[in-house]
Amino acid sequence: YMGTLGSQVMCDNIPGLVNKQRQLCRQHPKAMQAIGAGIKDWISECQHQFRSHRWNCNTMARDHNVFGKLLLRMCNYMHLTEGPHQRDYPSYAISSPHICAGSREAAFVYAISSAGMVHTLTQACSQGELDTCSCDPGKKGFSHDSKGPFDWGGCSDHVDHAIKFTQSFLDAKERKERDVRALVNLHNNRAGRKDSAL
Repeated sequence: YMGTLGSQVMCDNIPGLVNKQRQLCRQHPKAMQAIGAGIKDWISECQHQFRSHRWNCNTMARDHNVFGKLLLRMCNYMHLTEGPHQRDYPSYAISSPHICAGSREAAFVYAISSAGMVHTLTQACSQGELDTCSCDPGKKGFSHDSKGPFDWGGCSDHVDHAIKFTQSFLDAKERKERDVRALVNLHNNRAGRKDSAL
């Protein structure tokens, strides 16, 4: 259990969050803990997808970010931290010296982070780990077999809840900006959410 003070301390120490993200973090500390635990899966999937490429989602233990290891080391750290492109990368992204703003790799990182967050939160909802959601009660039906008609239902994944939270959290930073890069990042976040809902 993490109390209000604990969640505030945790959320205040996550670099790169905008106010809306900090607010969501404080309001939903269990969701943030689930996301933190799920990041290993995102890294593994990214490494699998890029296993034969020069950039293969390598992470570095000394890099820290929102959920433990920083996932995106930028091409030129000083350029990004001192220049106008400081916000070009998600604070939850993957570390690599081969990834640059606007690249295919950066697009993939945004999309897989979004998809990974939806997947992680959907699982946490279905397993009863979050207070704000549970199974999707809308998944019911009627069918029949050789023994006759029957109603069916159960603990279906609550994907819609996870998609809404992910959209609110990840898109908050991009919605503050009004440039092409923010629009591209929003598109990639949306692509990840859409892919995870399939």
